[in-house]
Amino acid sequence: MSYLTSFLIILSSLAAGKFIASLLPFAFPGSIIGMLLLFLLLNFQLVKLSWVDASGGLLLRHMALLFIPVAVGLLNYLDTVLASLTVILINVVLGIALILFVVGHLFQRMNRE
Repeated sequence: MSYLTSFLIILSSLAAGKFIASLLPFAFPGSIIGMLLLFLLLNFQLVKLSWVDASGGLLLRHMALLFIPVAVGLLNYLDTVLASLTVILINVVLGIALILFVVGHLFQRMNRE
């Protein structure tokens, strides 16, 4: 498939996710819902991996470049980030610890004989 068709499949899942997010009674990112939709479509083989592989690979190759505008935009809120830096770091450390705990527990549970 061409890059255009591949991008259209990814963009349509994003648009569907944003539409579903607008219907929800609570705030939830439409991009996450779109990514879950694309995952489900790929998992149930309604969309073949070869259909989105070309543009997905292109996006992954240039992902660092795509984050530059976000990082520059974050500089506008540097004072807010610095004021909340301790809370942010505590959440990061606790999140990593929680992930390690859950993955370790699941690994031990799966390897019981």
